[in-house]
Amino acid sequence: MKTLVTGGTGFIGSHLVERLRQQGHDVLCIAKDVMHAKLLALRGCDVTLADLNDAPGLDAALEGIDTVYHLAGVTRCRKPEDYYEGNTRATRRFMDICRGHSSSLRRVIYVSSQTAVGPSLDGRPVSEETPYHPVSHYGKSKMLAEMEVLRAANELPITIVRPSAVYGPRERDMYDYIKTVRRGLTLLIGFHDKLMSLVHVDDLVSGILLAGETARAAGEKYFLGSERPYSIREIGGTIASVLHRHALSVRLPHCLVYSVGAVATAVGKASGAEVFFNMEKAREAVQPAWTCSVAKAAGELGYRERFTLEDGMRQTYRWYVENGWL
Repeated sequence: MKTLVTGGTGFIGSHLVERLRQQGHDVLCIAKDVMHAKLLALRGCDVTLADLNDAPGLDAALEGIDTVYHLAGVTRCRKPEDYYEGNTRATRRFMDICRGHSSSLRRVIYVSSQTAVGPSLDGRPVSEETPYHPVSHYGKSKMLAEMEVLRAANELPITIVRPSAVYGPRERDMYDYIKTVRRGLTLLIGFHDKLMSLVHVDDLVSGILLAGETARAAGEKYFLGSERPYSIREIGGTIASVLHRHALSVRLPHCLVYSVGAVATAVGKASGAEVFFNMEKAREAVQPAWTCSVAKAAGELGYRERFTLEDGMRQTYRWYVENGWL
């Protein structure tokens, strides 16, 4: 099979590309510049220099392709409009091109995000039946991108997967949190324990591939996350145990979280730089729970987690150390 991957240099995309190559797939990736192309070539991929605005380049790349994994998008931007350009409109253009190859495409898998649907409602994990209620521009842009994908469902065999929070080697958000715990602090937002679904990237990639290879998944949506929720305190405690650290738990009130987000956003706008924690992240961080049910993926795809939280954090921490991040 010949597989096309967009976003192959990203955190999730790079792991997906590696797994596809390990399984013997011929993989073609889209790279927006020579630097990204070299990274993909090192992983054994064929590379086409193009981006999601390059209709002729993408049209040519899709020749002979039977499976598409669409992961390209933006997760941090200096202004809200960039989320809609990089996620929503870029996906619309890409789906328009895919429509022109509907006779040869066996499956188009769109890797979305739980943020497209939103946080848990009334303490219950969100499911595929939960109405959209995103709380950030990023989440809304992913929701609208999903709608663009669904509009093509009559012409293309599409599948949408929605990862929960993800961690693992090469991931930078958890890397920053692990650094904080290593320094002896576990930061907790708010004065009540928050819950989240958190999945190791290897387990997520297994779920994405199951969604792409299972016949009944065509036309469906699936949440992919942990089989049970974790409290932020439990996640911090697990990291501290793996690092053999005694970390002090510090609770940050929501007002402080919003203040930090507002200041960081202002600094980013003034400097023209992207910042790690902005108002978008603040809105998401103060939600009581980000949990999702994986019952549908388990029942229809056979999705299961292989990594426990402790084993996954230990493997991730070891990768950071061995690769000079820590």
